[in-house]
Amino acid sequence: MKTLTNQELDHLRSRLYRSGATPSQATALLPLMAQEVEHYMWIGLPFASAVDKVELEANDSPVRYLREKHYNTLVMDNEDPSQQTDLDDIVFAHRNRDYGAYDLRKTYNSALINAIIMTVGLVLLLLAALDAFQRGEWVYLSWAGLAWVVGIHLVGFASFRFYIAQVDSMQ
Repeated sequence: MKTLTNQELDHLRSRLYRSGATPSQATALLPLMAQEVEHYMWIGLPFASAVDKVELEANDSPVRYLREKHYNTLVMDNEDPSQQTDLDDIVFAHRNRDYGAYDLRKTYNSALINAIIMTVGLVLLLLAALDAFQRGEWVYLSWAGLAWVVGIHLVGFASFRFYIAQVDSMQ
């Protein structure tokens, strides 16, 4: 397959700029557009006709066309923060997400926070129980009583967060 010359690549870059691409978008989209043009040149079209064919398929918006066609292979900064990809999406871009590792990585932070809250709650419950055992009586109006109440609330809160995360993952 014939590769494009530097002049042809500069021509494609200028076409991307004229269609509204930012410099970072043009840098990311240029190899994809060159691939499309090289495909038509391999079929037998001259360079100018191949560029026209790609732009015709793109309906005069090569940036949108290339972003939609190569969405899975192209990671691009979007202006909308809700569509930005995170590290897990980049790592698992071309991998099987169904075997569980992707779900574990997505829920790791939540599980870690739940574990910390549950651990603190259980430690407070243990300290309160040891203090009551050492005294031989249970007193709610002491640091141990306060630790007992706070520990119960923390364990309940962590359990509730875990339950909500499980319900959300089922949907």
